[in-house]
Amino acid sequence: MPINIPFINEQTPQTVFKMINLEASQLSLPDSRELMWAAFGAYGVLQTIAQAFNHSLLGSLIYGVLSAGFLYGATLGVLRLMKEDAKFQRTATALAIMGGFAALAYIILHLVFSIALPPPLPTEKLLRFLLFPILIWMVFMYAFLFRHVSMRPVPAFVTSSLFVLVIEVFLSPICR
Repeated sequence: MPINIPFINEQTPQTVFKMINLEASQLSLPDSRELMWAAFGAYGVLQTIAQAFNHSLLGSLIYGVLSAGFLYGATLGVLRLMKEDAKFQRTATALAIMGGFAALAYIILHLVFSIALPPPLPTEKLLRFLLFPILIWMVFMYAFLFRHVSMRPVPAFVTSSLFVLVIEVFLSPICR
């Protein structure tokens, strides 16, 4: 008997993989509030786990909640400013899913290198070096998603850069 989750149809995983490859936009996702909340929940949990390697448990939890809250609020603000409220759920869902994949990539990198390189070696410096391409990928992915909300290329790139800077550079040290 197949499991029927109402907000995830058979096309949702395919659309997510196409979005990762920049072949599909968030407008191909189902317009579902449940999917959006599930994506933000997964995003918050993955961000919390990713920060748990370097932060306290409380700091990691605060970071996960604040980063999800910022992503939600900033997306809502930007889309209201552009008068594109109708695309909010799909855009917020896509941003949360892509941010979750970036956090998952960081978790996997951290686990692989912490096992491969024992503690006396500079594992953390290597991971910060490897995190940079993930951050760049997030900027371009977010810019790609904002482009599909009728935003011009330069404002989309600036907006996505600000999102990534606030979440990854400013919130992370605050939540130690």
